[in-house]
Amino acid sequence: MDETYTKIDLGLRDLAIGKRIYHYKKIKSTQELAISLAETNINNEQGTVIIADEQDEGIGRGKKKWVSPLGGLWMSLIINPRIKFAKINLISVISAISVSEVINEISQLKTSIKWPNDILIDEKKIAGILIDTSINHSKNDYIVIGIGINIDVDISKINLSVSSNNILPRKVTSIHNEIKGKNIDRFFLMKQLLGKIEFYLSLLEYDKNHKKIIRIYKNLINTLGKRIIVYQEGLKKYSGIVKDIDNSGGLILERDDKLLEIIYYGEITIREEYDK
Repeated sequence: MDETYTKIDLGLRDLAIGKRIYHYKKIKSTQELAISLAETNINNEQGTVIIADEQDEGIGRGKKKWVSPLGGLWMSLIINPRIKFAKINLISVISAISVSEVINEISQLKTSIKWPNDILIDEKKIAGILIDTSINHSKNDYIVIGIGINIDVDISKINLSVSSNNILPRKVTSIHNEIKGKNIDRFFLMKQLLGKIEFYLSLLEYDKNHKKIIRIYKNLINTLGKRIIVYQEGLKKYSGIVKDIDNSGGLILERDDKLLEIIYYGEITIREEYDK
């Protein structure tokens, strides 16, 4: 690493993740740095967390810019989980559940998940998740979970960026904006979040527990029953009604031609038909 950082100890002695946390005041992208570290030496970097006060070029899904000013939790986690290849899509699911539950527990707010892993409050985006994977069944296999949570950011500046640059598809909010007068310590939030992620990762290691995870996901997701439009590489593919979530976290869509389609996390993007 050529940027200046400090190491943080959150006392996570009982967890496999979070024992090594690199804290930067300002960085280009926590996700890019985490991927670079994982590709160099995944065995040494397993469980490493990169966190920054600010990002110059934060990355969202579809390589969109994620606005990352002071006041947010901007972090990336490197993992090499012992799970079957068929369960890789569930990493996105457990990440969304973990973020949603932690925000709810710490702030007493009620969040929902817009498939696959945007976290909303009253249809306003409060957090987002980006998953990068390199899975070749080799010693260098890794997954990097990028998480951005608006804790105490200046929402007016973010919404101004959204309207002028089309960076994000909807209005955004922050925890502080929703519960004025209550301060949330981002390092405490991160500690609780890492504990949640490790808990759900441990469930994924046992075949019988993935259905439990999907049940929790269904209770939090707001996409069921909605009419959506599916895009790939910016072009409309088809539209239909979301009927269910399959056991791998994919959307089961009844298309307008009545065919059933299963959509998985990846380069596919969706919009509710009446999104502005």
